Amino acid sequence: MAGIEWIQAVFGDGWLPFFLSVTYLGSEYAYIGLLTLFYWVVDPRVGRQLGLVLGVSYTFNQILKLAIALPRPFEVNPQVVSPVAKATIDSASFPSGHAQGSATFWFYLAWHYRRIGLWGVSGAIVILVALSRVYLGVHYPLDAIAGVIFGMAIAWAGSRWWIPRRQGLLVPTLVCVGSFVLAVMVPDLGRPLGASVGFFLSVPHFTPPATGKGKVLFAGGGLLCVVALYIVSDWLLALLQEPGWMNFWRYCGLVLFATEIWPRVLPGKGNMRESIQE
Repeated sequence: MAGIEWIQAVFGDGWLPFFLSVTYLGSEYAYIGLLTLFYWVVDPRVGRQLGLVLGVSYTFNQILKLAIALPRPFEVNPQVVSPVAKATIDSASFPSGHAQGSATFWFYLAWHYRRIGLWGVSGAIVILVALSRVYLGVHYPLDAIAGVIFGMAIAWAGSRWWIPRRQGLLVPTLVCVGSFVLAVMVPDLGRPLGASVGFFLSVPHFTPPATGKGKVLFAGGGLLCVVALYIVSDWLLALLQEPGWMNFWRYCGLVLFATEIWPRVLPGKGNMRESIQE
């Protein structure tokens, strides 16, 4: 608790809007946008791997949160958090999901592309996201540090062990059924498992548009559709009061729409071809 209070005292109340903005760089909203844009306009093959690695990281994070069940700092001292900061959390404290997710995403890219500038940008974003979670009073310093360490480890492993596209039906069926059963047993795992299965089943079968106009149309239209599906599906599940494990199918469907359906319906798909092989 002393670490949180010290950081809040050093920065003061005036930094609250900045750190609230930074903390959303580690949220699922940011990764929905970043992953889909990367998959569509940069490299679908690397995007699939990155989505799988991020899904595995979040699944591991949720398992740790459920197993350790460490209370949030504001449950001990309500004075360290503001209502707007409290709205950015949805589970236990250890380890920080925002810090782990940002470390997984950005350090995977840094290890994959091995560019000094990307290392610098990745490090700065990860540090700021981790610091924001402590400043906002929703995590202890150890939560953020552990999240970064776990995220870096998973990113490093993911950059070295390529998950191939499985041929046939047996392995995909086993992965899908096994993940779904686990999501039913532990509903909090529904979101990351559903996203992971969606990327596992996807086939990076197209070449991103080469022109700037093509990329804007492809990415802009697709992102609007993904956001709309995300909002509508969330509203429907809440309206129908469906069990939490339904998020497995929701997130799996969102990923498959982005990776399999949208590339086939966008006008100008002549730019796409079966040129990316695994």
